[in-house]
Amino acid sequence: MYCLSLCPIVAQDSIVYDIRSGLSHWIVSDVLQDRQGFMWFATWNGLNRFDGYEFVQIKVKPGDGTNIRSEVIREARMDEEGNIVCRTDAGLFRLDLGNYQMEDVQGPAVAEMFLSNKEKPFKDNESNLWKVGRYGITKIHRVHNPAQLVHGTEKVQARAFFKDKDHRWWLATKEDECIRIYDNNNTLIGFLGQDGCIHSEKTVFGYRAYNLFQHSNGDIWIGCKPGALLRLQKKADGTYDIARINVYESLNTLECDIVYHMAEDSAGRLWIASFGGGVYCLPEPEVEQPSCITFTVGNDMEKRDKVRRILLTDSGHIICATTNGLLVARIDQENICRTTFRRLVRDGKREASLCNNATMDVCRDKEGRIFIATENNGIDMITEESLFSEIPQFTHFNQNNSSLTSDACLAMTMREDGHLFVVCTDRVIDFCPDSNQTVTYSRTFWNKNSHFSEERPLQLFDGSWLFGQEQGAYIASLHSLQTRGYIPPLVFTKLSINGQPSNPAICLKDTLVIQPEERNFSLSFAALDYTDNSNICYRTRLNHSAWSGVDRNRSLTFFDLQPGEHLLAVQSTDRYGRWIDNTRELLIVVLPRWYETVWARYLGGLLTICIITIVVASIFYVRNLHRQRRELLERYMTLLGTSEKISKKGENTPQTLLTGELKINDRKFLERVTRYIEENISNSDANIDDMASQVATSRSNLNRKLRSLVGITATQLLIEARMQKAKQLLQDTDNIEQLNVTDIAFQCGYADAKYFSRCFKQKFGSTPTEFVIRK
Repeated sequence: MYCLSLCPIVAQDSIVYDIRSGLSHWIVSDVLQDRQGFMWFATWNGLNRFDGYEFVQIKVKPGDGTNIRSEVIREARMDEEGNIVCRTDAGLFRLDLGNYQMEDVQGPAVAEMFLSNKEKPFKDNESNLWKVGRYGITKIHRVHNPAQLVHGTEKVQARAFFKDKDHRWWLATKEDECIRIYDNNNTLIGFLGQDGCIHSEKTVFGYRAYNLFQHSNGDIWIGCKPGALLRLQKKADGTYDIARINVYESLNTLECDIVYHMAEDSAGRLWIASFGGGVYCLPEPEVEQPSCITFTVGNDMEKRDKVRRILLTDSGHIICATTNGLLVARIDQENICRTTFRRLVRDGKREASLCNNATMDVCRDKEGRIFIATENNGIDMITEESLFSEIPQFTHFNQNNSSLTSDACLAMTMREDGHLFVVCTDRVIDFCPDSNQTVTYSRTFWNKNSHFSEERPLQLFDGSWLFGQEQGAYIASLHSLQTRGYIPPLVFTKLSINGQPSNPAICLKDTLVIQPEERNFSLSFAALDYTDNSNICYRTRLNHSAWSGVDRNRSLTFFDLQPGEHLLAVQSTDRYGRWIDNTRELLIVVLPRWYETVWARYLGGLLTICIITIVVASIFYVRNLHRQRRELLERYMTLLGTSEKISKKGENTPQTLLTGELKINDRKFLERVTRYIEENISNSDANIDDMASQVATSRSNLNRKLRSLVGITATQLLIEARMQKAKQLLQDTDNIEQLNVTDIAFQCGYADAKYFSRCFKQKFGSTPTEFVIRK
């Protein structure tokens, strides 16, 4: 027996940074690292700050109050306060990292800093080496991949694996056509040969195994591509009797024999997923030559599907992932031949339909939810009840609406804790559907050329996980999956307001004050990892809201941010794609414009209340004034022409009734107007000029005064009086035979009876005749 050799990927790599990388000069004279973690390079064109992504040049500015005459830096040192002191041919200067301001320095104490030699090459906090060269600077770093390559599987695809009942696990590789067997301590037992023996030396099995499965009766089944379905029955001496099962000879049509997956139902039947021949079932897999049953999809008797995975549920359902949607059926337990599949595909008119027809895998959690991995649209989730309803309702998880970092899924495994290990083309995602949280194990966790195979991850006996790649099999221990190593500090790197040049001093602030005219600004940030930051992802949130989507974007842009305090939080993964506790928070205080202040809002509210109060009071005043005028006019009209009748009854005189709220002058004014109207109401030649003359005022003043008292002009008042007179005369008419419209018109000052009738109808809605009849 041989111990399993796990090969941790540790190597050295180097990167050269020069002008093309962003350095301000190709001659670099010195290297430093500050307390925040930034790398600093002293060049012949000033200082350069490096965050692992880009360089920022720090130079003197006109009018900054310094007398620095040269920025050709020969050496640089870090003083006790953490500031950078630079020596040039023209003297010394210091960059205060507390405010990013340069200042002249001198004195023997400062000069003594340059008497001792620095250790070269420079070693940073991550033990990377920085070598100053003639045309730039070279970084030498260790490449470490936590996942361990299974020795002997280099450059061959790990295509299938499983755990048997003897506490061993099997690994089938594609190109070398080998099947390796390991014990529960991950010790290599040997290689399975065509003779059924386990050989200590590398032995070719002779078939490309695509699926390994052990039946409840102990038989091991191997599905191959191409052309073989093998059954292994263990003998007493520990070797295997290998038989090729020719199930296809009993079929009437030519079927595909590429086996991708196998599963056993509660009755012990073996279900086979073939890639091009649909779904088969072996009702009695233990017999020497099992018979085979094929199935149709609806009324399609000819077409055979390319099936990748089979899921059998406890309720007797079968769900198959194919290249053309899902195949689902309820297994007919009495007569399995009557089982008919139904196809579920994407419906572009229905949002809750299957998201993609190219389905790769299907699995089920403890709660009975079904998860479907698709080739390029993420994962769908559905309950078993809904899946077998008339209109299934799928829930979608993809890069647009969840924390998944890839939609290209190849396989997945449901873990005991309810998380999914989702295998994508170049990464593995630990996805929790309930909390929508993910941990992405990117290429740097495995190797720089990661390309995963379609096999499901397998948890080994020691708790570690086995993953298949095109380049071999990899084991990730629980320690490597759960433990975080170097935690890169997360810093804000640049602040740009209204498109102006950026301010690198933002890295020092925990509070950012934004003036009212500065509400359009951008913030940049970075996790300071100089070993490998190519796969670091970021997410952000504002004011404790939900985290944003995960990506490699390192900047945020705000447009017209509302006044007040806003808490911005940024978090990153480590170099392997795992989330770490390095959340950086920045309090953004946006100052309000003058009209957005509390006092302005208070005064605005008070002004609004005052305006509303004035408007409401004015409305009530006008309404009350109109009411008073209308009442006065009604009293006036009632009294016109009735003086004698009132006097005979001993009631109040008109002059008495017009008193009350009126002033003496206004009462006398109305008495004069009343006298003129009573004396001339039957005079068709009566006019406003004569009325104004009798009242002893001008025509315009007469109209103005009447409007203020009764709300109408003199002409309107005369017409109103005549209409009221006519109405009174018509009311005194006993019957229609006594009606003489012409006489009434003359008595009311109208020479034309027809014109009088039109005016009466316009006022009261009926002709004089109709008025008398209706009375």
